Amino acid sequence: MPKASRFKSKDGGCEKEEYVVHPGFTPARFNYSQCRNPGRRLIALLYARLGLHRYNFLRGKSLQLGHITQFTKTVHSAASAYNITLKAKDPQETSGRRSPYQTFKAQVNEKKYGRLVLVCTSSGPPGEPKKCTTVNKVAKFMPELPPVNPFQDDTDRFRLLKKSEVLKNEWIRLYLQLAVATSNRNHLEEGVANLKILKVAMEITPHLEEEEPFYKGLGAYDAIFYIRYKDPCKARAGDDVDRVAIVRRVVDVHLETFILVGRTQTLTPAPSNEIAAVEAI
Repeated sequence: MPKASRFKSKDGGCEKEEYVVHPGFTPARFNYSQCRNPGRRLIALLYARLGLHRYNFLRGKSLQLGHITQFTKTVHSAASAYNITLKAKDPQETSGRRSPYQTFKAQVNEKKYGRLVLVCTSSGPPGEPKKCTTVNKVAKFMPELPPVNPFQDDTDRFRLLKKSEVLKNEWIRLYLQLAVATSNRNHLEEGVANLKILKVAMEITPHLEEEEPFYKGLGAYDAIFYIRYKDPCKARAGDDVDRVAIVRRVVDVHLETFILVGRTQTLTPAPSNEIAAVEAI
């Protein structure tokens, strides 16, 4: 099979990773509506939503996904780079248009297969200028479950989100779905729509806390989200009823890179009556 060689180059003082594709090597192209692989369709859908989330986060927009038209994925390794073409609309800018939908492109790179290690390097309307897109050593951002329960800690280290905050910010559910889907690539037939969020706690990394007020809220550039949830899919969760997704978001607003890393695991066992008492969000 033809292969792609990777090398590093300098572009305006920024180190970039580029791929030289050997003759005969092309990324696999898929028409989304005709793709019959449920796992592949789900991953493409989640990555399209991630691309929109990155764009909205950096531009202060509220674009909504209409539908995906096509996508490509590299096939030289298990971890792939996805380029997705979709239609999106801005509910605040639809008046007077023949069609509220506009073409939108998103690129999402998997740095590891079977784990949540994603870098969204670009997303936006075709032709929008791209900035430096290289992110090295993404694994260094990987979060761990702290020794204290983030949902019961009485210090100021964690912020327990209100139910209204979780419902208002749909990207929190997206983070959970991405963590579960990327970590369970062989068990995606049931999808991730039925995941039930129980509690969400947030932690802002200490080195950013005092830099800008913007870092203190839900829009923090570097933050860890602890999402306690239930997964009805036995193939993924087994008998581990009480589970947590640990997702760290790292955003470089100058290079416009958007990183999500994390994992899912069992939470320290809690009494069964406590689990039953928690209302699903």
